[in-house]
Amino acid sequence: MQRGASPAAGIGGLYFAYFAYVGLFSPYLGLYLAGIGLTIAQIGLLMAVPQALRIVGPPFWGWLADRGGQGTGLLRASSALACASALALALSGWSGWPGGEALAAAPGLRFGLLFAVLAALFFFTSAQMPIAETMAMRAAGGDTGRYGRLRVWGSIGFIVGVVGIGPVLDRYGVGGLPWWVAALLALLTVVALSLPSAGAEARVRPAVSIGQRLAEPRVRAFFASAFLMLFAHAALYAFFSLYLAEQGYSKTAIGLVWAIGVLAEIGVFWLQRGLFQRFGAMRLLRASLAVAALRFVAIGLSAGWLPAILLAQLAHAVTFGIHHSATIATLQRWFEPAQQARAQALYVTIGYGLGGSAGVLVASWVWTAVSPGATFVVAGFAAALGWLALGGTLERQAPGSATIVARAEDER
Repeated sequence: MQRGASPAAGIGGLYFAYFAYVGLFSPYLGLYLAGIGLTIAQIGLLMAVPQALRIVGPPFWGWLADRGGQGTGLLRASSALACASALALALSGWSGWPGGEALAAAPGLRFGLLFAVLAALFFFTSAQMPIAETMAMRAAGGDTGRYGRLRVWGSIGFIVGVVGIGPVLDRYGVGGLPWWVAALLALLTVVALSLPSAGAEARVRPAVSIGQRLAEPRVRAFFASAFLMLFAHAALYAFFSLYLAEQGYSKTAIGLVWAIGVLAEIGVFWLQRGLFQRFGAMRLLRASLAVAALRFVAIGLSAGWLPAILLAQLAHAVTFGIHHSATIATLQRWFEPAQQARAQALYVTIGYGLGGSAGVLVASWVWTAVSPGATFVVAGFAAALGWLALGGTLERQAPGSATIVARAEDER
């Protein structure tokens, strides 16, 4: 390994930079698209792009990472190309450059260009998490407590992005959002370049293939629940900011509401070891789906009532924080080291890709055909179905260890 920052410090920096970009972009992309004149139907299609790219992007990057063992190089290349795509996005929606007026006068052409640019941006950023999560769990030695304290830097980055950009957009308008996105992706590129390079690892032939593992009923139930959980969360990621804006919240207030959820998430990442010692990953996974069902129904029925919104955001500690760590723990236990990047990619594809894209499309239809509140009620029912899907998969796990080891225990 070359000299440079320790792997843990570099991965923490990677999490911070990537999720600062997510916090900047995800809550405000819908507002940006509305601000440049797109309809709810067009916004729904464009907000489905990142989910759809998670169907094809992560398997491609995961396959490359597992095949060549050079995840660091892939992180560097993909982050640089994502930064270039963000600059193209900025030009696509900005009328202040020579081609901008022509695009504004041709809505169909501009929509097509926005679609292509967002597709490129999300294809390249889809490389980050499958590879980074594999690196993080390896650096943590499989310990959920150590992993959580690495992953918490992503939550801190998200807060910096989501809270920092709100007042800026209130003061200067939402049109500058893509330029800030490009700046953060440039930072991500710098962090990726600073990561120490590792040589290719020796590949041991897995005892159980990915196909054989996927044939197991518990694994199929797990991925079904992932699909439904991310289907439910699609309403939150795509339309929660618009929902709050319709209830009269300012962009600064929207950023603070998002930040409350992430602060709760930070707390659970920092303290989660005891929970995993006591309950085990699968029980926590199922509990997170039950809490998600209650959370989204509460948002849908709240009509923007602040106490209900705040309670729902505090539940993010469970519906994202616990669910995410339990998912990573489960994948680490079920899949061999040489399969980890592909396993992470498969989760992203089924959950965020298939589940998220279907969720966005259904949410946009329900928003228009029924009501904004009904969008979140439907999301709650999807999470409840995910809870049911996991009903028969609870494993007997002896409490007392937060380290994800001993695949032999998993085969009992």
